[in-house]
Amino acid sequence: MRYNRHDYFRYTFNPYIPATFRIQLNNEERSMSNEGNCEILDISTGGVKFVTHLDLPVRLEILALQLEFTIYQHHFEILGNVAWKKETEYGFEYGFEFDEEQKMDALITEELKHHARKVKETE
Repeated sequence: MRYNRHDYFRYTFNPYIPATFRIQLNNEERSMSNEGNCEILDISTGGVKFVTHLDLPVRLEILALQLEFTIYQHHFEILGNVAWKKETEYGFEYGFEFDEEQKMDALITEELKHHARKVKETE
């Protein structure tokens, strides 16, 4: 499936939320790299946009990652693939597309509702 940012509703975090990622090595789910730090800029039920100072080896082949982050009170560990990469003045931005098998739509939506209420209460 080709990645298209406009297919999903996107929620932009302000401030960004901290996250970690691991590169899946040799297409083996049990073989992961060391953790890298990143920040999630926005999220949809289909994926996230994140930024990191690390220049990940995005080439023609698929770069599979495990992304870990918390929204409101739920900790997510989601497998997926890097869909795009863009160099910025702050590092590198990446589009991360969730694996289709990872049905997170309802849970992400519910946690975003709680997060948005919390943010609104603190304003």
